[in-house]
Amino acid sequence: MILTIYAIGNTGSSVRCFSSDTLVTLVNLQQIPIEKLRIGDQLLTIDGTKIASTEMMMMLDQNQHSSVMFYTIITASKHKVSLTSHHLIGMINNDGDITYIPIKDIKHGDILRVVTNGQIYSSPVIDIKMEMKNGYYAPLTMTGTLLVNNIDASCFSNVKNHDIVQFYMSPVR
Repeated sequence: MILTIYAIGNTGSSVRCFSSDTLVTLVNLQQIPIEKLRIGDQLLTIDGTKIASTEMMMMLDQNQHSSVMFYTIITASKHKVSLTSHHLIGMINNDGDITYIPIKDIKHGDILRVVTNGQIYSSPVIDIKMEMKNGYYAPLTMTGTLLVNNIDASCFSNVKNHDIVQFYMSPVR
């Protein structure tokens, strides 16, 4: 099932989200390409301060052939991920809380949550670049979050508040 969602007040662009070279981690710790995700797959995510599981509910949007501009970020811990400009990524704010903001608003030095060897770490962004890539995927999980290339990210794009969208998506889940 593929569902394309358009944000209210949006210019009409689709969700898009993660580049086709993104890896997701299953609960058995196997990493697979995002395009191989199937409904019902159990994935890893971060829930508060611990690694948790979440179920893949549906693919909100996907296109394996379309050429799309992505923001690619690299952290000091060498974690790297590419997302479309309005896709939300988890950032640790000045108060130490997690805030999901569009990747286009991430700056050098912003702190992201990453997973290495089964542990959650904070890692600053050291590089940001824009690049064209072919293919994108937008999975929706039960929690509205997932680990992509071992970086904490939201399932949502083109929205202002991750938590509100997660609440309103509950009938879909």
